[in-house]
Amino acid sequence: MKKITQESQQEIRSLYERYASMVHIRCRSFLKSEDDAWDATQEIFMKLLYALPDIQKKESIYSWLISTATNHCISVLRKKKHLLFNEEYHGVKEGSFPQEKNMVLHEIFKHFLNPWDRKIREVVIYTYFDGYKQEEIAKITGIGESTIRRYLTRFRRKCSQMGIQMGDLI
Repeated sequence: MKKITQESQQEIRSLYERYASMVHIRCRSFLKSEDDAWDATQEIFMKLLYALPDIQKKESIYSWLISTATNHCISVLRKKKHLLFNEEYHGVKEGSFPQEKNMVLHEIFKHFLNPWDRKIREVVIYTYFDGYKQEEIAKITGIGESTIRRYLTRFRRKCSQMGIQMGDLI
């Protein structure tokens, strides 16, 4: 295990102050629970603490955090999928998705996003779940806009073959 220096602890505090709210928002959009989102945010920053020495480009930390948050939340959702009854799906709260829409989104993650390459999943999530434009996604991920269009086209075609229109779901 890597030794955590005083400098890296201070850098993590600074990064936490700067980015924790954005990571929390990402986690909450996936997990639909304040408590789970804060737990995930803490876990992601713990991962950052150990990964920080290996991150070459310090300017890409935001992108690293968002990617790690996305992957972490998908893992959390995968672990929860064995539960037959989940309050998030069966209870309707003010401002939440209707039960059917929540279940469909869960199925999209389970059946359609997991098999895809990490970069394609990121682009799809940024586009359909977070509402970013392609030029914004290009800045966040470093992927070219033409590649982003290709990823989205490939994803839409696959969904269309399955009879799913993303605009109807999100």
